[in-house]
Amino acid sequence: MNSVVKRSFLKSFDAVVLIGFGGPEKPEDVVPFLEDVTAGRGVPPERLRLVAKQYEQIGGVSPYNRLTRDQAGALQKLLNSRGLEIPVHLGFAHSNPRIADTLVELSRQGKMNIFAVIMAPHRSPASYDKYVKKAEEALETMKALGLGLPQIIYAPEWHNRPGFINAIADRVKDGYAQLSAAEKERHRAELILTAHSIPRKMALESPYSKQFEETCQLVTHKVGMPYYQTAFTSRSGRPEDPWLEPDLTEFINLRTYEDLAACVVAPVGFLVDHVEVLYDIDVKAAEKAKWKGLHMVRAKTVGTHPSFIAMLSSLVEEALAS
Repeated sequence: MNSVVKRSFLKSFDAVVLIGFGGPEKPEDVVPFLEDVTAGRGVPPERLRLVAKQYEQIGGVSPYNRLTRDQAGALQKLLNSRGLEIPVHLGFAHSNPRIADTLVELSRQGKMNIFAVIMAPHRSPASYDKYVKKAEEALETMKALGLGLPQIIYAPEWHNRPGFINAIADRVKDGYAQLSAAEKERHRAELILTAHSIPRKMALESPYSKQFEETCQLVTHKVGMPYYQTAFTSRSGRPEDPWLEPDLTEFINLRTYEDLAACVVAPVGFLVDHVEVLYDIDVKAAEKAKWKGLHMVRAKTVGTHPSFIAMLSSLVEEALAS
């Protein structure tokens, strides 16, 4: 659709939209949220109830929306401080405000030039491509309703930009600061960088794995680590379908180095805490590490780290200057 992705930048933007996954904000929203996420995939209700129990173990809701709003607020403040009075909005794929609702509201306000940032650092059909598709579908619906169609410019890929890398590196350093002196001795503590697993076929057809690996290499170079491990979380789908491995919990379970005392797990593929971090890492993997006698420290997600917010601002400013 020609009106969706424009590669030649406009002279100004009417709004910035941060586009992300979304999450349930109330316990009663959990099952409807999961039904929305898995719509058309034939996932049985008992599987959804099982996943819903994971939310119960992290407080019954996801902080994703709240934390992404914090990022939008921080970006808004920074843009304003730099003399850019451009409003920052949110659009989620699976919870309110929906991507379509945000685009409709902006159109009704006469804001027709939109700069969109996909809040997923590594591109795959399950994230970036799906969000763009939802925006395209929204524009088709708006066209049928006779609404004005905004032009949407998508930010370039940013998985390797210094602001993002520096923010992760700081989080990793903070994680290592929680280890004892003995645990910090060479080869006694391991750095494990994680991201959401996706089907291997999907990974082969997208830049996801390559971008994740590039992020990992840049982070460890910035931190000064001589080596690192990668692992994945949140595998779903049919058991017979191959997904990216190793699974973080299985990886921890299979560690055989007798002198390994600790590990720092950094969720570099996640920008804020949500169920994939709070349950899959903080509960599931942490329980396995404790059982194996391994001191596991989970590094924080980038969240509103100043370097990351500055990177988002630079995306907007560079687009305006082009």
